[in-house]
Amino acid sequence: MNAGASGNLNKVLTPRQRNLALLAGLSVALYTVENLIPLPIPWLRIGIGNVGVLLALYMLSPMDGFLVLILKIVVGSLFSGRFLSPFFLFALGAGVSSYWIMVFFKTILRNKVSAIGISAIGGAAHNTLQLGIAYLIVVRSLNVFYLAPLLIILGTISGVIVGIVVSAILPRLKFPAIDSKAS
Repeated sequence: MNAGASGNLNKVLTPRQRNLALLAGLSVALYTVENLIPLPIPWLRIGIGNVGVLLALYMLSPMDGFLVLILKIVVGSLFSGRFLSPFFLFALGAGVSSYWIMVFFKTILRNKVSAIGISAIGGAAHNTLQLGIAYLIVVRSLNVFYLAPLLIILGTISGVIVGIVVSAILPRLKFPAIDSKAS
């Protein structure tokens, strides 16, 4: 892109909109790449695409983080060929619910818990909620909940990994001050 085109883009988008687009693009890219990596257990992933979601939550606003989450799941699922599949339904149902759980705990705990702790809460909640969704739409057996302790531990570990990445990135970013109510 030439300097003139870049200058015009800066006049069209606010700093918040540019940052939101960058974080959504980061989340979609990381989510898509992670979903294309074959694993022995296809639904067991770190969730590295949540780096952009968590950054948006901490740097912009809860609604901006939610938008990044929705874009990550929908666009990433389209790119990885999982749109409207059971994987998509698990990601959407558990992702939306666990995101708002993170927002709740971030709000009530304020500065008492870091991004690592909030992300760990989100990871544990996500895996627990996925079990509930699996029960409702696939398994229909309470035996699925025997996996809960293992998945809560794995979700917590995944959340800690994402939180560590976000905690390492946050101080290095030089985002301009953003009014989250601005368009």
